Amino acid sequence: MRAQKLPATLLLLLFAISSLHANRRKQKEKIVQTTTNICDISDRDSKVHCYCENSQDINEAIKTECWVFNGGIDKTDPLWPSFTSQSNIETLAFNVRADGGLSFVPTKVLRYLRKLKHFSIKYSSILKIESYAFVNLTSVQEMVLTKNQIVVLSKHAFYNLPNLTVLTLDENRIKKLETDTFYELPVLQKLFLTSNNISVIEDGAFRHLVNLLELELDRNNISDLKKECFDGLANLKRLDLRRNKIAVLNSFTFIELWNLQELLLDYNEIYILAQRTFDGLSQLKKLSLSHNKLVTLTDGLFEGVRGLSALDLRYNKLKRFTMDNLRPIYDNLKTPKSFIYLEGNDFNCDCHLAWMHKLRHEAKSIKIRMSLENFICKFNADPSLSSHFAYYERMGINNNLDDTEKIRNDLDAPDEIGDEIDDIYIDEPKKIRADNERTLLQIPVELLPCPVEVKSVTDRTYTYPSQNEAKDYRNLIQSSSILFIDNTILIFSMFMLLV
Repeated sequence: MRAQKLPATLLLLLFAISSLHANRRKQKEKIVQTTTNICDISDRDSKVHCYCENSQDINEAIKTECWVFNGGIDKTDPLWPSFTSQSNIETLAFNVRADGGLSFVPTKVLRYLRKLKHFSIKYSSILKIESYAFVNLTSVQEMVLTKNQIVVLSKHAFYNLPNLTVLTLDENRIKKLETDTFYELPVLQKLFLTSNNISVIEDGAFRHLVNLLELELDRNNISDLKKECFDGLANLKRLDLRRNKIAVLNSFTFIELWNLQELLLDYNEIYILAQRTFDGLSQLKKLSLSHNKLVTLTDGLFEGVRGLSALDLRYNKLKRFTMDNLRPIYDNLKTPKSFIYLEGNDFNCDCHLAWMHKLRHEAKSIKIRMSLENFICKFNADPSLSSHFAYYERMGINNNLDDTEKIRNDLDAPDEIGDEIDDIYIDEPKKIRADNERTLLQIPVELLPCPVEVKSVTDRTYTYPSQNEAKDYRNLIQSSSILFIDNTILIFSMFMLLV
């Protein structure tokens, strides 16, 4: 009797399984029929149109770019759930082509896309990033929110994004960076905040970004920096603070940045650097301070950055740059990958600059040698010496620079230094040389005057060389050839006969 019932039971079980599969097929077909495929929107009046690369079939799109039109879209629009039709998207971009077209972060969409790695919004009218706007997007690796109108970043706005490595917030209107805005971002390496209105950085604003390597804060309104601003950034390697409104840098400002290698402070209003401003930056290789208002540098300024091999002080108001300033980093400037730029300052051609002759012969860096060969200063010696110099210049004596042409040719070879020339210098106007300006290396060391008195109240920290010290300067020029000295003596003798 049991043998007769078994087939009926099996038949019933098979029927039930078949019915279940049939119901699932019908449910899936119903979903497909009622859900708009965002990659195939045929309605011309749709507020959003998306373009998908490779395939437009359901759940086949990997990279999608969506454009927002027609007066914008709100949070309740039925289009948003349609993103479930492409749940495998890895790259999603929203570009807004209408004023006010998108005024919020489409959080719901992000929740549907569990494989999303790259996400961007541009040209929106989002004014505020709310707390937890991106929470738990565990797969996102890069987020770009540029050219929006963001003013406020709430606390925990970027919370728990465990795989986010790059966050870009350039060209917005952000005014302040609050503590704990960037929280639970364990692998974030690059944070870009260029071209905002940032004037306030709260203490500990970056406290949780322990693995950040690069921070760009250029083109903002930052005027005050405290060491607490950078608390937590022990692994930062590059900090860009160009084009802000910084005027004074106090001691230990960057003390938390133990691994910093590149610090860019160009185009600020800096006129004071405390003696220990850069203390703690033992790994710093490049320091750029061009286009500021520096008049003097304290002798011990570079004591804390003895690894520095690239220094840019162009276009300040410096009147002195002596061997005492340079001594902590002098040996670094002999290496092939080093550079030092001092153009555009207010230097006199005197024995304080005699070190340039020595470094020109010892440096292996093409850029240092060319920079020194083109260095211009004011030659205000007594008229007879000036006349002698003019005669000396007409004779074509070039102070042992016979290999200048070779060096210029070497510049056409691949750049061994690797320091990029920033675009901010490309349009630098060429200054017309004044009557009293000379190329320093064309002046023999013996003719460089040594000031005895302090002529400016801004130079009170400096001790001017005595006659013995002047001799010490000359003794440094060990690489000057006998031929050059003989030529100089001959010319000077001829001049004395003429006089």
